[in-house]
Amino acid sequence: MTAVDACYAFWVASRIEGILGSVSISDLPRRRVCRVGPQTSLGQVYELLDTERSVAVLIEDEGRLVGIFTERDVLNRTVLEGGLEKPIGELMTSDPVTLGDGQHVAEAISLMTGERIRHVPLVDAKGRDRGMIGGRDVLRLIADYYPETLLNLPPRLNQKMTRSEGG
Repeated sequence: MTAVDACYAFWVASRIEGILGSVSISDLPRRRVCRVGPQTSLGQVYELLDTERSVAVLIEDEGRLVGIFTERDVLNRTVLEGGLEKPIGELMTSDPVTLGDGQHVAEAISLMTGERIRHVPLVDAKGRDRGMIGGRDVLRLIADYYPETLLNLPPRLNQKMTRSEGG
């Protein structure tokens, strides 16, 4: 990597860090979120995930978030623990880690990385469900700020073109 490339990479990284530290989660566009009660059957949840093309379901009880069920739970839990009639309340991740609307995107990234999770439910001060944020939401935010930079990156960051392409 040349000195110019290194300076440019540093500049982009510092700009992205600034954005992530200043943009609030509440500023992100809200994704459509599937919600069910704890007594909903696993089979019904599968149908919902399929028809809504969703990767996670939030489980609510009387308006309060009590759990989350994600595509990872499908792979790790349901094969061993449940049939299609089993209530999702027995298979969900209870009391998931959450974020508040006022927190910054950098905090979401830190939480996702530290906890090794891809989807984080959002709650208000009273613990009521306010939606969900995922890694794709963060990538879209960065792409909105720097579309040319991201779209023009090579598939491998250290890739160098040895000859020109095209006709």
